[in-house]
Amino acid sequence: MHYLKNELLVLVMLVVIALISFFGMVFEINKKFSVETPAFGGTLTEGIVGNPRFINPILSQTDADRNVVSLVYTGLMRYGQDGKLTPALLESYEISPDGMEYTIKLKEDLRWSNGKKLTVDDIIFTIQLAKNPVVQSPRRANWEGVEASKVDGQTVRFRLQKPYYPFLDNLTLGILPKYLWERVPPSQISFSKLNTEPIGAGPYKIESIEHDSLGSIVSMELSANENFSLGKPNIKNVILKFYKNEEGAVKNLKNGAIDSFGGLSPKFVKDISGKKQVLSIDLQRIIGIFFNHGKHKTLSTKEVREALDMAVDKQKLVEEVLGNYGKVIDGPLPPNIVGDNAKNDFDPETAKLTIEKKAKGLALTITTAQTPELLEIANFVKKMWENIGVTTEIQSFALTDLEQLVIGPRRYDAFLYGEEVVGQNPDPFAFWHSSQRTHPGYNIALYANSKVDTMLESVRTTQEDQKRTEIYQKIQKEIYKDTPAVFLFSPSYIYAVPKDLKGVDIKTISTGSERFSTIHEWYLKKQYVWKVFAR
Repeated sequence: MHYLKNELLVLVMLVVIALISFFGMVFEINKKFSVETPAFGGTLTEGIVGNPRFINPILSQTDADRNVVSLVYTGLMRYGQDGKLTPALLESYEISPDGMEYTIKLKEDLRWSNGKKLTVDDIIFTIQLAKNPVVQSPRRANWEGVEASKVDGQTVRFRLQKPYYPFLDNLTLGILPKYLWERVPPSQISFSKLNTEPIGAGPYKIESIEHDSLGSIVSMELSANENFSLGKPNIKNVILKFYKNEEGAVKNLKNGAIDSFGGLSPKFVKDISGKKQVLSIDLQRIIGIFFNHGKHKTLSTKEVREALDMAVDKQKLVEEVLGNYGKVIDGPLPPNIVGDNAKNDFDPETAKLTIEKKAKGLALTITTAQTPELLEIANFVKKMWENIGVTTEIQSFALTDLEQLVIGPRRYDAFLYGEEVVGQNPDPFAFWHSSQRTHPGYNIALYANSKVDTMLESVRTTQEDQKRTEIYQKIQKEIYKDTPAVFLFSPSYIYAVPKDLKGVDIKTISTGSERFSTIHEWYLKKQYVWKVFAR
């Protein structure tokens, strides 16, 4: 009997070993022939600084507004992970040979997040509302002179007054549902509750909103929109939590109250790098110090401007202030447009000799916004300018006051400022064409060069990618030669996300909210399928 028990035990052990070996072999075979693919589920909790007031693509003004708009709404196009335009609501488009007409064909059976049908009429209504001066949309300038007309139930045509190739980037404007917004008089648009209770066609829809005692939005829960034109997102829910400042958001990022936070300052990276996946995304923005030779005559001398440029160690600035989250530049366009080949012409000895010879006793005031990063940069430059004998003061203003008190009246010697070079096909016209030297133009360096004017006009009408790139590079070279500003760096956008978040492979963005352009491709849950069955 004892002998039989031992035999039975051995048999059981052999069966167990065989089963383990079998399943191990199956696992290895499955691993070898299968691939990881996204599965539906999970929740991403994201922190955002500020409180949204206008969750409306034609009224959004703040980062908080634009972040939620990017999740709830979509345009005819969205940006892909490489920063290039990709169809969203549209199926296809044609540009007329003269560059004056854009014919857009919509995808079939488009739906709002509540299931109602989205039509050509919604497209035309949104554009007309954005153009209406009574609405006072920040997007109005993009659509002035553009006529939208219905060709048929699937097709809309845009007619421009003159060729403008960057127009394609305008097609990322989120579309509004006509059946809801047509009930609101244009003069009352900004007061409508639809601004905080929106219905869109974006990747997510709002399920619930929490307010504080003052009525400000403090948190928001969103769920995946199964009607999204690019497919139902993989992540089931997105929770947004809104904070008064970055410090509050970072504290909650560290203690796990939120999973992710975008626009992280370099100084906080070390605190969270072990706990989170830290993404560094190229940001289509340039930071520079723009000279006002109209206010300070000494700055009319090119050698003086070159000396001020040579006095700044830009590489050291990027290393010490940005923690290497940025790239040195020497012109008005970011590296992803013209190539990453900037020179760091740091030569303080030559700069000092030039100042002693051409502008001894020079005193300048650096004017900038009251943000920690810009003030730190201003102080860095101040030390370097003082090292070559330039007396330097710093004057700062609240961001909300810059337009009225500084930019409009051109009231500054040297203006430390960031310019957003927006879109796949950027249009630097407003920043550098001589016609834009007075407000409301943004040529804050008061720059005038007839050769650059011609190139700025030409790049707007050039459709061929290679030719446009060549023109951008020539613009960069010509402006660099004239030194109308100290071009410092193009910053990176730092995005802290969970280590298990996949599908986030963002190369470049123009604004922080564009990080959500591909959120439908991100995933927290995964599954394994055999390669033959994978898409």
